[in-house]
Amino acid sequence: MTSYSTSTAANYDRTGDLAILLGHAMQCEECRDRLLAAPERVTLGRKISAEQRERLLHLSNEDFENSQSLAAAAGLSLQELREGVDHPRARLRHL
Repeated sequence: MTSYSTSTAANYDRTGDLAILLGHAMQCEECRDRLLAAPERVTLGRKISAEQRERLLHLSNEDFENSQSLAAAAGLSLQELREGVDHPRARLRHL
């Protein structure tokens, strides 16, 4: 019988770069400003699709007012965004 882990640590391995990036930007105003000013620069070297990059180009400060509006603007589910906010890299790394 195959066992699948449902632990938080296992979920961190599957959290996408976009969710982690936005999770940090929700918590760090300085990095949010960087993201909004130059999204192309902030996304260099990250595993983000062309569609996700396009969505980042259209983000505004208003999208960061709450999790639901940010998730909708970024094309993420609320659960994906929450995982990004809770991810250790979102708390440790600036953009």
